[in-house]
Amino acid sequence: MNDTQFNEIQPRCAYFGDCGGCQIQHIPYPAQLERKQAALGELFAEFWDKPIPVHGSPIEWHYRNKIDMNFARMQYDEKPPDDFVRDTVLGFNKRGKWYFPLDIDACHIGPESSTPLTGAVRDWYKAQGLHAVDRRTQEGLLQVLLMRESKRTGEGMVVLITSDGDIDHDSFVETVRNAYPAVASIYRGIYRGSARGAFADELELLWGKPDINEELHIADGDDTRQLTFRISPFSFFQTNTLGAEILYGLIRDWVKEVDPTILYDLYGGAGGIAFTCSDLVDLVRSVEVVESATSDGEYNAQVNGIDNVFFTTQKIRGYLQDVNNQGGMEPNCAVVVDPPREGMTPKPLKRLIQANPPQILYISCKPSEFAKELPEFMENYTIDSMQAVDLFPHTEHVELVTALSRR
Repeated sequence: MNDTQFNEIQPRCAYFGDCGGCQIQHIPYPAQLERKQAALGELFAEFWDKPIPVHGSPIEWHYRNKIDMNFARMQYDEKPPDDFVRDTVLGFNKRGKWYFPLDIDACHIGPESSTPLTGAVRDWYKAQGLHAVDRRTQEGLLQVLLMRESKRTGEGMVVLITSDGDIDHDSFVETVRNAYPAVASIYRGIYRGSARGAFADELELLWGKPDINEELHIADGDDTRQLTFRISPFSFFQTNTLGAEILYGLIRDWVKEVDPTILYDLYGGAGGIAFTCSDLVDLVRSVEVVESATSDGEYNAQVNGIDNVFFTTQKIRGYLQDVNNQGGMEPNCAVVVDPPREGMTPKPLKRLIQANPPQILYISCKPSEFAKELPEFMENYTIDSMQAVDLFPHTEHVELVTALSRR
């Protein structure tokens, strides 16, 4: 879409245009929502001729509750000699160039506390003489700095991910605690693989408690459904807590409307959707492939006094095949599907349709992938509604919510 139809503004971030994190920070936020609505309308014009409203994020800046910043060796305009030790930087990748790191002092969509934390950690590793892992030679230790911050409780967590090797744990803990007074949990993780990202083969709690807590306050008419969640270092949780409350409110409204007895929560994570709706149905079957997410979900169910959510750790395609082998889904059920960015993929999609649920609510964090899947749904289902929630201000991303009914 052509940006010239909007009045551009001065981006708040000094790295905008270079950093790959934000793409439309130069557009006023109300216009960003208009842009996203128009893009969705174009994408689904073949299937839906009504406007697709986009609910805005409750906060525009510092809305993320998690960021992971990469340690990397600096790239130079001219290639230095092979024996030259490149400086270590801490930040994000240059837009479209995964191999080109940017040294970032402040991120305006990450937690506000990430700015002093990043500066303090940068001073610490320089004083300690530590370097990022060199992807060519594998020399160095530092890989990722992961930060999580609960928006409702204010508790923070910091995880330093490195290769094998010695670091001064005490000085790192002191650095983090001084720069980030709200921190409640500090870890060191060791990762021995070659993939890039926040992973760890081993985790050591250096200070504080093993988990932090987050809350969701979900509007329910004049009331609020309040839920508590355990957040461990690699837990899945929606990155925009306050935006997720809006999303989950829409899901709860839909479950009230279709009034099932049984709810299937596919790609259920740690139970956020399941718990949001558990009091509206007799039982919820939540299915998730990541075992740690299931463990968090079972714990969270106890914390919230919920006893009608049943967790299964299994790949969705295998689970749906088992359901179909037993005759399909119950006639009084509904299904919420919240897959990762690549969508359901062909086999789970076919098996879900074969299971023949009367009602499906599809949550898509990449609507272009859902648009590819929708024709297959339309052979057996009709669209009841489409709306979206902007969980990602200043980016092109948006969360699409589509209600489908069996023909």
